Amino acid sequence: MKSNEHWFPKKRLMIGMAFLIAGAAGLLAARFAGGFADFYGFTIYPAVVNIFARISGIFPFSVAEIMVIAGVLLALFSVGYFFVNIVRRKGRRLRFLLSSFSSVLLVGSVLLFEFAYGMGINYSRRPFSEIAGLKTDKYTKQQVLEVLEYTIANVTESGRNIELDADGHIVIPEDLSARAVSAMKKLGKKYGALDSYYAGVKPVMLSELMCYGHITGIFTFYSMESNYNTMNNAEEIGHTACHELSHMTGFMREDEANFIGFLACRDSGDDYLIYSGWYDIMIYLLNAYYSVCTSNEYTAVYRTIPEYVRKQLDMQNELWDRYETDFGEAAEAMNDVYLKINDQSDGTKSYGRVVDLMIADYYSKNY
Repeated sequence: MKSNEHWFPKKRLMIGMAFLIAGAAGLLAARFAGGFADFYGFTIYPAVVNIFARISGIFPFSVAEIMVIAGVLLALFSVGYFFVNIVRRKGRRLRFLLSSFSSVLLVGSVLLFEFAYGMGINYSRRPFSEIAGLKTDKYTKQQVLEVLEYTIANVTESGRNIELDADGHIVIPEDLSARAVSAMKKLGKKYGALDSYYAGVKPVMLSELMCYGHITGIFTFYSMESNYNTMNNAEEIGHTACHELSHMTGFMREDEANFIGFLACRDSGDDYLIYSGWYDIMIYLLNAYYSVCTSNEYTAVYRTIPEYVRKQLDMQNELWDRYETDFGEAAEAMNDVYLKINDQSDGTKSYGRVVDLMIADYYSKNY
């Protein structure tokens, strides 16, 4: 029995170290070894998605959500188990501590390995802007305004084809997942890098918890699933669905996922997705223009937005105002740190960099 008690912690330590080294090696190679991230992202990663996304796609619910719930319960049980046994195991505490440490190391190392090869390496690969032939630059206030007015015009035009509910929200189609997948597959015919297996996008049962974290959608590397917050306003959900599906192709940077999601919506031929794409991008452009213009200039542009769209914007602000909590601020701060660690130096502001891509795309077609 003694040999087993010594052997198992040693085995866990060895396996944990192996996963730790393999995960760290992948992340370091992606960052410093030229070409590795592209090779992995465009050659090996699609096969990883094809396997694991198909498995999780069998289930109609979010496997990731179930795993998170189970993980939290297991963590709570493990903490309780640890403290009970650290008190009871007099004379064997060192052995128990070693065993506990090896278990934590193993779990942490496996998660690091999954993150590295399911997500992290892709942060260092060739950006989508290069694949699409877009060159971003510093833009003037007038250029931001021009693209904003163009976007508002498209929101107005696409809004003529949508159905509104009694509250003034657009009606979400029941087959949202299938429509989003179809839009991404259609875009994949234009850009080979987006020609991927898409398992669909899944609603999260505990969406209110996501609201407290100010999370509208999430791609989970350990289950290869795209998930969305069902409590978000209907106008944004379509674009969010395509945004999260774009991560399945390995484009992890948030500005690029926003832009890819927009392109998928815009070119989908689907009235709901078209409106959702233009609406969500309009918000980013409004924020960008607000940061460089006077209050009178902003008001003048804002008044050109149709009244029912302004109402939707108000309802969206009201939704997120309800979840302005310390937890939400902490969650946003954690996300900011996470993005900066993964080579997105402006953190959560990187979501708004989609404006640069939008302007570059606009001028590449109009000038």
